[in-house]
Amino acid sequence: MDDAARRQASDLLYDTWMKGEVIDALPDAIRPQSRAEGYAVQALLEKRFSAPLWGWKIAATSTAGQTHIGVDGPLAGRIFAERVLAPGATVPAGANRMKVAEVEFAFRFSRDLAP
Repeated sequence: MDDAARRQASDLLYDTWMKGEVIDALPDAIRPQSRAEGYAVQALLEKRFSAPLWGWKIAATSTAGQTHIGVDGPLAGRIFAERVLAPGATVPAGANRMKVAEVEFAFRFSRDLAP
């Protein structure tokens, strides 16, 4: 996957996300073929937000969750500050196609941890 394909994938994902739209899949020409390529596309999304990265999440931590989304292990994802709701905020459910809410727990550490 070259730089142009990564940018196109990032553009499509960002534009679709911000419009509240859904696509079935990225077109073959710009679909990451590995975890590393997927993370490279995700890294480009981070550059679109002005606030510093708010944190990280881990998805598909169980075998059932991995099977559900067709992956072979847990996935890390960025949490963007502009997408975090303030405590006490109402969570809009209009575009929630799955009709469920997933609770995320966030922890703040007093200092950065070594990788």
